[in-house]
Amino acid sequence: MENREFQVDEATVDTSLDWSSLIALAVTLLVWSSAFAAIKAALEHYTPLHLAVLRFMISSLILLPFVFFKFGLPQLKDLPFIFFLSATGMLLYHIPLCIGEQTVAAGSASLLIATAPVFTAILAVIILKEKMNPLGWAGIIMSFTGAAVISLGEGDFGLELGALWILCAAFMESFYFVYQKKLLPKYGAFRLTTYVIMAGTILMIPFGKDLLKAVITAPPSATITVVYLAIFPTCIGYAGWAYATSRNPASLVASSLFLNPVMAIFIAWIWLDEMPTFISIMGGVIAIVGVWMLQRSRRSGSIGDVSKRKT
Repeated sequence: MENREFQVDEATVDTSLDWSSLIALAVTLLVWSSAFAAIKAALEHYTPLHLAVLRFMISSLILLPFVFFKFGLPQLKDLPFIFFLSATGMLLYHIPLCIGEQTVAAGSASLLIATAPVFTAILAVIILKEKMNPLGWAGIIMSFTGAAVISLGEGDFGLELGALWILCAAFMESFYFVYQKKLLPKYGAFRLTTYVIMAGTILMIPFGKDLLKAVITAPPSATITVVYLAIFPTCIGYAGWAYATSRNPASLVASSLFLNPVMAIFIAWIWLDEMPTFISIMGGVIAIVGVWMLQRSRRSGSIGDVSKRKT
């Protein structure tokens, strides 16, 4: 889950980033950007289902001590809603993303995931009855145009099916973005994310048939890559993001996420010797400009103005 949205009360924080927040944010952006290349590398030896299940099992084991010794269990009445967040933000985000990255370049995948705030804004208008001005609608149209161009750029003769899987992941994650607002004030960003990750692991376990066999047959380098995904983009990334967003205005932190696709493309080039096609990059520029227009159109602190995870 490389691009995630968290809200923060801008009235309670300073208007500039402190050094500790800068370090946390830089680490978060680095590990989240690297996740797309890491997924691509691990998919050479793991199926999308095995990759997602193993990643979340390891993450849950790492986060389990926080539940036992720091957070405690969530209230029973909140469990159905937590599992809903897990289904949309974890299960139906990570598995489609992994399926899509089988055929889509890592950098292009990051560009497609960057459109997640567009889906979030649309759901906010439909579900939360938020207002959308003409600049926001223009940004949405531009972002979808850019996503279509990326999809065409990744396909040999037309739309790339893998790109549609990744857009599906971004769409499903938008439900998480919108509805997490209900529990964020109660549990806080990192605590709620911990619960959601562990609930997501429970939902993924049925898809882990023959996982042990896959781990045994995969080369150690592939398994180490999955461990990296579990520790850094998942656990450390979410912790750093929660820390940065708890101490700074959402609008300031959100703006940094426009660096994610750029960093992801560079990392994929270094790690995998992979570059998106020129058409995909042009589509990505169009999509990101559209997201920027959308962010500018929304009033600070609204659903449409909060920052984007995952991977």
